[in-house]
Amino acid sequence: MLCRIAAWLASLLCLGTAFAVEPAHSLRRPVDADWIVPGRILVTANSRSGSLSFVDLAADRTVHEETIGGQPVDLLRIGDHQLAMIDAERNQLRRLRVDPATWKVEIEATVPTRRGPNSLITIAPGLVSISSLWDRSLERLAIEGDEPAIEASRMNIELSFAPRCQLVLPGGEKLLVADNHAGHLAIIDIETWNIDAIRTLNSHNIRGLAISSDEQSLLVAHQILNQQVTTGLDAVRDGTLMQNVIRIVPLEKLFDPQALLPVHARTIFLGRPPDGASDPADLVLDAKNNLCVSLGGVDQLAVVTSKGLERRRPRVGRRPTRILPVPDRAEVVVVNTFSDSVSLIDSDKARVRREIQLGPMRELTKAERGELLFYDGRLSFENWMSCHSCHTDGHANGLLADTLGDGTANTPKRVLTLLGGRDANPWAWNGESRELHDQVIKSVKNTMHGKPLPFTQVTDIVSYLHSLPPAPPLNPETDEPADRELVARGQRVFQDAGCVRCHVPPLTYTSDTTYDVQIHDEAGHKLFNPPSLRGVSQRDSYFHDARAKSLEEVLEQGHFTQKTLTPEERTALLRFLRSL
Repeated sequence: MLCRIAAWLASLLCLGTAFAVEPAHSLRRPVDADWIVPGRILVTANSRSGSLSFVDLAADRTVHEETIGGQPVDLLRIGDHQLAMIDAERNQLRRLRVDPATWKVEIEATVPTRRGPNSLITIAPGLVSISSLWDRSLERLAIEGDEPAIEASRMNIELSFAPRCQLVLPGGEKLLVADNHAGHLAIIDIETWNIDAIRTLNSHNIRGLAISSDEQSLLVAHQILNQQVTTGLDAVRDGTLMQNVIRIVPLEKLFDPQALLPVHARTIFLGRPPDGASDPADLVLDAKNNLCVSLGGVDQLAVVTSKGLERRRPRVGRRPTRILPVPDRAEVVVVNTFSDSVSLIDSDKARVRREIQLGPMRELTKAERGELLFYDGRLSFENWMSCHSCHTDGHANGLLADTLGDGTANTPKRVLTLLGGRDANPWAWNGESRELHDQVIKSVKNTMHGKPLPFTQVTDIVSYLHSLPPAPPLNPETDEPADRELVARGQRVFQDAGCVRCHVPPLTYTSDTTYDVQIHDEAGHKLFNPPSLRGVSQRDSYFHDARAKSLEEVLEQGHFTQKTLTPEERTALLRFLRSL
């Protein structure tokens, strides 16, 4: 008993005046973490509660939780007791100072970002890079000084894809930025802030980037969807439909514009029948060069040998996302987004040391229960894929899939976004599903070959899908009179050209039937369900077979308009579509 009291007093002394207060029941959903005291105190960014949690690994507890509002999605230690954080709700970067005695947080500076900031990285002393999803941009900022000085330092790059993961390459002169949905990799010159090259892997859902211990190769954690394979049971069971992998790309080939990356990359396959490894997420090398990858769809951490063999896959909390190496030890901390916890892992032995809760969780709503199922790879046969595997965070991976959803085989169709899909009935390319419940049941049965879901779980997934708003436009209408007039003219062209017959405004820009759009699939079917045009500019391909790669190509192919458009009308119509 005396030993316990002594330990308790020691923990209070080492925390200064910061007494641990029991956090309130909440839903935190941590998505990132960094050290505030390296190796001992870490802080998590809680995306749902708008808070930061300070966790003492030695004391096995959360010692403080600070509510700062918004949606923290990434944070970065930039100095002693100083953090940078991005808020995806308010589109802001905040520089924070932490009091080491109480762990209270003071906001030192706040500057706006582009829309949908999702990743933050230090690229040079005093410089950070922010990737923004919905504006498809990359911003370079000097993090020091006051708000006007930070704002004045801003440089921006427009990308051709929606970015997410970032990694500074060896030498510190180049930055690698990965596609959030598909397989693009942009190489950025940090000094000039220009794009050197854009390379492509046959991949999607890139969620982890790292450099090999010898600094000769790039490691990429992602998925590969075989677009030519029908989603039959054999293809799912054998892991040939959806592969969960780590790719090892020689850096010399990454920089060689003539080299085809898939040809030169070595592939580490995660999971073996009958135990799939759905949705690899973060990827790190620990202090002893153990390769660790979080498996978000099966709630495990895979520890991989230098020869690419899985040593063990210990179970951690629900939906592990971020991995934080512990300095100077063969240990990592795993952030468990859906469990509101962090797990400390002995990566040498691939064993969980302990799991620390950030605080008590409140009861989940139906939509929140559905969110857990949406990201759960165990809905599929032998755990190879989740709904998220194809519908990235509810959007789409930009690929084709032969899902058997229209009753035919060898007729692959473009994966549709689910953002805003609550109002886009009927569902499926042939419009066969009159109720979203039916489409969910059919997807689990015919595409994922999972066990039949209880109807309560089906309604939970539907509730979650109903909560997803449409993607915002890539180019919103501005306050400039000339731009407003161009959008208004484009809206008139949209009406006069007959686009409103299939894409009925003003809510969904779709309609409750199918149409012959003068394009047929491999089985000869010509009647297709028109997708909603809300957020249409955030898509990278169009039509059921993805034959058009831009909205310009859609119009060039004479897509079912009842009049021939002049160049001026075409320009106005494209501007209107990009504003939806």
